[in-house]
Amino acid sequence: MLAAAAVLAVPALAVPTAVGAASQSAPSTTAADLPSGNTAYRTLADYEADLAELVADHPDLVKPITLPFPTTSGRTVRGVEISTNVNADDGKPTFVDVGMHHGNEFPSGELTMEFAIDLVQRAAAGDREVTRLLDRARVVVVPIVNVDGFVRGRRQTDTNVDMNRNYGLGWLPISTGGAAAWSEPEARNIEWLLSTRQAVVFNTQHTCIQVVLYPPLQLAAGPAQDVDRLHALASEVASIYGPGYKALPSAEDYETTGEAIDWAYYATRGLALTSETCPDAGVARTYGTQVLDVYDEHREAMLTMLETAADPDQYAVIDGKGPKGAVLRITKAFDMYTSPYAQPDGATRPSSFTTTLTSDLTLGRNGKFEWAVNPSYRPIPAYQEDGIHGFQTGFYEEPWILTCERPDGTVLQTVPVNVDLGETVTVDLKECRREFHQARP
Repeated sequence: MLAAAAVLAVPALAVPTAVGAASQSAPSTTAADLPSGNTAYRTLADYEADLAELVADHPDLVKPITLPFPTTSGRTVRGVEISTNVNADDGKPTFVDVGMHHGNEFPSGELTMEFAIDLVQRAAAGDREVTRLLDRARVVVVPIVNVDGFVRGRRQTDTNVDMNRNYGLGWLPISTGGAAAWSEPEARNIEWLLSTRQAVVFNTQHTCIQVVLYPPLQLAAGPAQDVDRLHALASEVASIYGPGYKALPSAEDYETTGEAIDWAYYATRGLALTSETCPDAGVARTYGTQVLDVYDEHREAMLTMLETAADPDQYAVIDGKGPKGAVLRITKAFDMYTSPYAQPDGATRPSSFTTTLTSDLTLGRNGKFEWAVNPSYRPIPAYQEDGIHGFQTGFYEEPWILTCERPDGTVLQTVPVNVDLGETVTVDLKECRREFHQARP
């Protein structure tokens, strides 16, 4: 059992109202035990201890991640990366799984944390399915992305912002949307996370309805270019959770603005889903019904997402050979837009923001690499400089700009790379190989 005792003081509001003597002594009798053995909701200290214990006990499988921006109240947002030979720079595709955009949706953090523990336990025990997947892909888990909200036991951040209304694409200045797009450090953390990793699949876990959502967030945007891929994955996940679950565009659930999955998909072309779990109507919402009873299905749903992330048809590949110790970097930067809204000068127009995607790979002993990346062809979003132009079907032809560098950052070769889903492009780095070991002027 992990982290039975808290080591940090957490305000009482952080503990869900479902956690009391009754709920702890009478968990579900139909669900299997959780991987951690827990029977009640964690505190923040419990989460941090469990993450640290995974790293300490399994350094070959788990490494810690600290997101770059402290919360408004100065708290740290922590996660882990899980893979076979996790410290190797191997270019595997990535599945990013996060919980608790909304700080009072306690089961979403529990399910996310339990999946991380489950993966590590199964891999350490030699589970063939999990080992096969972790040989082919990486998993990034951040169980609490809105730490202040969790500590307060409330939906919003400590600036009274719903961080899942603060992402830039399609943002509007609604009452809970923040002072501007990306105003909140919590949203900027997820921007950093997805901008620096080639996330083939991104899942944000929520409660409490029975639905799996995918972009777009507004009906006027029209279907996403990859609607067939998005719907197929969402439908498979929904069917695993149970017969009452539906898979549909977020806008068909209800329309909103500035959600994580829209920016994630239109910026990276990774498959981006919001998974919402909830007991059936009329069933009390307790730890037993919201965590214990759903975990087996949740595990299978997340393994399905991981399997998708590891599927070569769902990403692109750049391969080749460079000098040992060289750093390869792929980058692209582009403007994106909010929805139109009233500006200080009285005009109604969108605001722009720049998204920069950049990932790097250090070449190993023989210099050969096979790098799983998201396609260079980016879907054209509905939100444009002059307003909303929905029902887009095309893609921007924006190559990845690949540089081959010395470890000190000296660029020796630059190669534009256009690569689409399921494709492999081989780059010729002979110029970098020739220059890498030459004496510097």
